[in-house]
Amino acid sequence: MPPNADQTTLDMFGILVEHIPDNLLLEPLEYIFADHCRQKDLCRALKVLAKQSQASDVATETATTILQCLRHDLALHIADEEQDLFPRLRERAIPSDKIEDTLRLLGSEHMRDRELVEIVMVGLQKIAEVKPVSDIQAFRTAAEMLSEIHLSHLNWENTVILELARLRLNADDQREMAKSMAARRGINLPQLD
Repeated sequence: MPPNADQTTLDMFGILVEHIPDNLLLEPLEYIFADHCRQKDLCRALKVLAKQSQASDVATETATTILQCLRHDLALHIADEEQDLFPRLRERAIPSDKIEDTLRLLGSEHMRDRELVEIVMVGLQKIAEVKPVSDIQAFRTAAEMLSEIHLSHLNWENTVILELARLRLNADDQREMAKSMAARRGINLPQLD
């Protein structure tokens, strides 16, 4: 059974993935951090799934969940960063932060991630439909690569970008981010009105 927005947790191959509470959007930097934690769990689950050689109910459910997250949640997350976080950080950063090269690199990594995601989603769709993956080795290689590269990317964002954002973004910046991120998800938070 595919997961839905009301589902709070899903145990995938022993990896727990939690739904992020909507009210955490009131603290947009913490929401992004929580989303990074979810993405790390999904990367770990993807690595385990890619190594599986046989179909199972758990593999099908896991593939469906990862597929949904890649199609929907990752796009929202990238928009949060590229449309809300990065532009505000560019405005607030000081020259010694040397943020421009870092943000340009992260933007190019987002493009690379999108390309790998497209390849991985083809295999995940087959697994979710309980059909054989036509080139299982290519799927495994792409899934492993996406997982490893994305985990490194997330660590960089957590230790550099979010830490700098906590230093540089003011309350108004974060309030505007929260409004935009909530609107992107169709979530109405009265505290933001």
